[in-house]
Amino acid sequence: MKLVKKLQIALLSTALVASLAACGNDKTNATDSNETLSIKLAHVTNDQSAIHKGSIKFKELVEKESDGKMKVEVIPGGQLGSEKDLVESTKLGSVDITIPSAAVLSNFVPKAAVLTLPYVIKGANEQEKYESLKKLSGSDVFKEIEKESADTGLTLFPDAVWWVGDRHVTTKEKPLKTLADLKGLKIRTPDAAAHTEPFKALGANVTPMNISEVYYSLKTGTIEAQENSVNQIYTNKFHEVQKYVNLTGHMTQNELPVINKKWFDGLTKDQQSIIEKAMFDAGVYMSDLQLKQNESELEILIDSGMEVIETDLGDFKEATKDLYKIFGDAITEDFYNQIIESQ
Repeated sequence: MKLVKKLQIALLSTALVASLAACGNDKTNATDSNETLSIKLAHVTNDQSAIHKGSIKFKELVEKESDGKMKVEVIPGGQLGSEKDLVESTKLGSVDITIPSAAVLSNFVPKAAVLTLPYVIKGANEQEKYESLKKLSGSDVFKEIEKESADTGLTLFPDAVWWVGDRHVTTKEKPLKTLADLKGLKIRTPDAAAHTEPFKALGANVTPMNISEVYYSLKTGTIEAQENSVNQIYTNKFHEVQKYVNLTGHMTQNELPVINKKWFDGLTKDQQSIIEKAMFDAGVYMSDLQLKQNESELEILIDSGMEVIETDLGDFKEATKDLYKIFGDAITEDFYNQIIESQ
């Protein structure tokens, strides 16, 4: 009798383990059958941003090319957390894809910080800088960022350039005509060293903060200034609580879409190809949209009452030219120089 009971327990245990394993592999199994593959893409920008519109384009392309066998759920506006939260969630697999800035990604992939250094992307205007970035993304040195991403559990597509553009400082009380005007200014940046350190080096009083909190903080005076692309300044309505757009161009921002590597590696080759091509094509769509929006929306900001200040950048460039050194071994002088030369 005891032997029978032991056999029953052993059989039940085996069945339970098999059941749990099957549950854990539901998503992978969908890649080998006719079941629909669900993909969760989350980002932090609002539904009027070029990033969100690019995400919707990605969804459309994936669903069309897969004949509806792959479905993409786009979750905007930081509903699932901050940029850092979303990268962490993507690493863990609770989110499949996220689209962080290079600066925020550098919290996990330190070499990505090189793309965010002040005035590192070359060009006389945003269109020229976009071309420089595309050339850089196809270079051998960029593969070091791709490899480091893989080592941390994330798949990065270097050819998929999602352009955001130059970031500028907005202020309420005073324009930034020179570097001296920045001293002691209470400014919000995203929570990433690539954002905070340059402003610390320039003498500002830095407060890292999620973008969803910025409007109210500017309105109440908790902070005096913030820095962002023209598109983000406009779509977040910062012109309602700020007076000046100071053309500092201190960072040229691009997004680096990343995917949970383990999940992506478990997809079929066809599914991987559909995702990779859609990410590239959506990036072209988004970048073209962003370039046009940055130009037109600056005019809208002016019409809304903001004043555009042509900041003297000489001192800004001089004060930040050796900033790569703060990142230690992640960005060596040789790596930094290769990034410059690859453009």
